[in-house]
Amino acid sequence: MSSERNTTTCARCGECCRKGGPALHTDDLPLLRAPGGPDLVHLVTLRAGEPALDQITGTVAPLEGEIVKIKGRDGAWTCLFLSDEGAACAIYAARPLECRALSCRDTREIERVYARNRLTRRDILPAGHPLLELVAEHERRCPVSAYAALLEGDTPEDRRSRAAMLAWDREVRLLLTEKSGMDPAILDFLFGRPLERLTPALTAARRHA
Repeated sequence: MSSERNTTTCARCGECCRKGGPALHTDDLPLLRAPGGPDLVHLVTLRAGEPALDQITGTVAPLEGEIVKIKGRDGAWTCLFLSDEGAACAIYAARPLECRALSCRDTREIERVYARNRLTRRDILPAGHPLLELVAEHERRCPVSAYAALLEGDTPEDRRSRAAMLAWDREVRLLLTEKSGMDPAILDFLFGRPLERLTPALTAARRHA
C-alpha cells in the first residue's frame, strides 16, 4: 500500500473489498450486537500457523496468533458484504474499523490500526460459554502448526497422524451441527477453515519456505 496523501473521495471501485474482508478489532465488538451488523455466521477464524496475506506489506506468512475476519464469498476472499452493483457495502452503516480506516490514497490510518487490538474467538464468545471448551479441545487436537509439520513427513506414523487429525476435525463439525441444530455456517468461526481445505495452502507455503 502507498502512504501518499490525497483527499480525493473514495471511487468505490471495490478493489479493497475484493482483496479480502476485514479482520475485526476491539472497536468492532459492538457491531456484532448491532442490528444490521455482521453475525457469527459471517465470520471466519484464521488460526495460528495458517498462511495469511498481510494486506499492508502484501506478503504471505504463517500467523503468530489467530484473527477473526469477515468471510469471503464465491470461493474467493472477496468480502461477503460487497455488492457487485455499484461496489456497495451491504453493512456500510455498521462496517468494521479496518473499513472505516482504509483509504487507498492515504493509508496511514489503516497502517496504524491494522495489527492492533485484533479480536479472537475468546473475545467474542462470553466467558463461560459452553462452546469455548470445545473450541479449546479442537485447538489441542487439530493445531494448524502440527498439521503443517505432519505434511512434511511421509512415514506411516505421519500418515496415520494426519488421517486421525483430519477425521477428528471433520467429525467435531458434523456432530456439533447434528446435535445442536446450529447453522453450519458458524463452523468457520468456531473452528476455522477445515484442515482439508487448508492443505493446499499449507503445502504451497512449505514449498516456498
